[in-house]
Amino acid sequence: MRCLRYGLALVTLAAVGGCGLVGGQSDGDQGLKVVTSSPTKAATPEGDARALYLESMRRQAMQPSINLVHEYYSAPQSYPGGTRESVVSGVDYRSKDVRLEKNQLIVAHGKTTLEWTTWCQDKSAMWFYSGPGHWSQTADKCPEGPYAAWLNDGLGVGGLTKDQADVFVKQLGDYKGLITARGKSMVTRNGKEYLRLVIKVTPHSYGGTSPAGADMYMDALKWTEIDLEAQPYFLLPDAAAAMDIVRYVDPETMLPVYSETVEKSDDWHLHRVEYSFGGPVKGRPRPTTPTIAQLTWKPEKR
Repeated sequence: MRCLRYGLALVTLAAVGGCGLVGGQSDGDQGLKVVTSSPTKAATPEGDARALYLESMRRQAMQPSINLVHEYYSAPQSYPGGTRESVVSGVDYRSKDVRLEKNQLIVAHGKTTLEWTTWCQDKSAMWFYSGPGHWSQTADKCPEGPYAAWLNDGLGVGGLTKDQADVFVKQLGDYKGLITARGKSMVTRNGKEYLRLVIKVTPHSYGGTSPAGADMYMDALKWTEIDLEAQPYFLLPDAAAAMDIVRYVDPETMLPVYSETVEKSDDWHLHRVEYSFGGPVKGRPRPTTPTIAQLTWKPEKR
């Protein structure tokens, strides 16, 4: 049941719906504001943050496809905008079409350098190294093993039936003390309201000798009896990690639009994700030189 972290392997990033290239134009004021009471505004969905979080995980689990833009930080001083992994990914759970472009970016003295990139399409991986400056074939197969962690948000899953999603979320919710609510509010972004959920994941011993935190998401998914490798699914955080999660949800669909997860285990990690559901996997021809996508949602700066 234990998972090993996929140590900073890389893949290239390109613009995915709503993403701009580094150095491109900003999409304007992306600030979030707390919604004040108004008769024209939608009411906050009923339930505490924990129940709403689990419902959003259930809705996510039933989606047939997903496209994502990620940023992944391994040092607090780098967040936001510093040295990081930058990823664009997509998966259609019906056809198993996959897109994965993952970059390692080094930011020093105000300069951003692309160290290397991994490009996964057609179930094989290509690598781009900044030194030689060209692509080369690898023996890696995508999205096998840890590559699959980037095809969703590292915790959630897609492509399940309603019954499977119900089993997954019920089991996840039944782990006593694992998921707790820290806060719930309505906010606006560019004139649209979103539900902001603040969640804490606390490791506990669930029939084993060692406390498990993030690993219980994979454990809950196993109760659906799906083939995790074929799904594909892999856990991004360390198995024993505690997590602080901020998740923005569309109150009409109850699907996430943006999340930040701070992972606290032996190491610190922060994972930012923007979500887009239901569309085709947005593949593209492999460029001569990798390009880097940016998230449009402003970071929490926590």
